[in-house]
Amino acid sequence: MKSNKQRRAEIKARRLERAAALEARLRVRDVRTPRVWESVPGLEVADKSKLAHCNTLYGEVPDFYIDRVFTCRDCSAEEVWTAKQQKWWYESAQGSIYSHAVRCSACRKARRQLQATASAHAGANLLREEVARLRALAAAKPNAVALAEIDAALQSKWRSLRVVAIEVMGRWGGPEQVVRLKAFVAGHPGGSNHRWWEREAADAAAKALARLAEEKTK
Repeated sequence: MKSNKQRRAEIKARRLERAAALEARLRVRDVRTPRVWESVPGLEVADKSKLAHCNTLYGEVPDFYIDRVFTCRDCSAEEVWTAKQQKWWYESAQGSIYSHAVRCSACRKARRQLQATASAHAGANLLREEVARLRALAAAKPNAVALAEIDAALQSKWRSLRVVAIEVMGRWGGPEQVVRLKAFVAGHPGGSNHRWWEREAADAAAKALARLAEEKTK
């Protein structure tokens, strides 16, 4: 009696063989002979109505998906990214049409477990918590403590904290905040002589000012 491990190995071997045969078949297919693709094992017809999110250079989307053989990035094992998995990824999960599988199922599972373990450690989500705390400041009028926190965030090495601090200033929208936002924009008039974080701050400030102007017109 075969074990589950042996059966899984046989299934994988059949998938690899079928995928290779299907790719070879498509390379030499006679376009004059119509085929009912829905009945071909290892092939799934694409629902193009669900691929509207694909932002491709020339607007091309696949007519169908086929089982694809790939080498796992972590363990170098050969694996099959099935047509059904591709259909779910592109159409339901709305993944990028240019993305593809790079890890086998075992390595994906191990990677998820490693990430879960890392997130469980104290301080792993410190940046996320700090961003949430900063955004919460926008719900109330600024006081001395809140202003000091925003000033500290603007000096942070973390770009996400700096951008959120600028967004909070825009939400407050007071005269002092507007002056500072305009200073960020003026500090980066454009060109290649400015550092990228200055450009990022200027872009965030410009968006905040535009939002304030839009709210005033309502």
